[in-house]
Amino acid sequence: MRHSAFVTTTLAALIAFSAAPTYAGTAEDAFLSKLVGTWTGGGQLTGADNAAITCKLVFKPKSGAVNFSGKCDAEGLGMQNFSGAISYNDKTKKYEAAGADQTAVGVKSGSSVVFTTKLRTMAGTGNSVMKVASNKIVIDVEIARGPKNALSKSHMILTK
Repeated sequence: MRHSAFVTTTLAALIAFSAAPTYAGTAEDAFLSKLVGTWTGGGQLTGADNAAITCKLVFKPKSGAVNFSGKCDAEGLGMQNFSGAISYNDKTKKYEAAGADQTAVGVKSGSSVVFTTKLRTMAGTGNSVMKVASNKIVIDVEIARGPKNALSKSHMILTK
């Protein structure tokens, strides 16, 4: 089961999202609307575990947010389903990817929004960085797990 737990943690940047009520301005609404559609791609898991990862992610419009649902499969390690939403919080002036277990705050960086999350799960501890742009989503995760802190990394790219 260590593989399933690691796949879950690797995909934590996406798995824990759901919507929080917010109100966005014109620029924020325009950015969120550019995410709508089907995204596909994947990458590689390396280190203590090695596997090719393939993903499909679908964004749909919702008032003040975009909902998404997706599936990622790490070859030989298992499939993970996830869903949630990305929205803009006028109060904090930041994007949010909120979920049942946590909220990741996104910071605008050029034409992208970058969500950085510290991970602490049963599979281990680490960091995830998800860079969301209108033409590409890049997800990098690094996890140390077990008594020897075995390090695994994943790098995924999704495009429309």
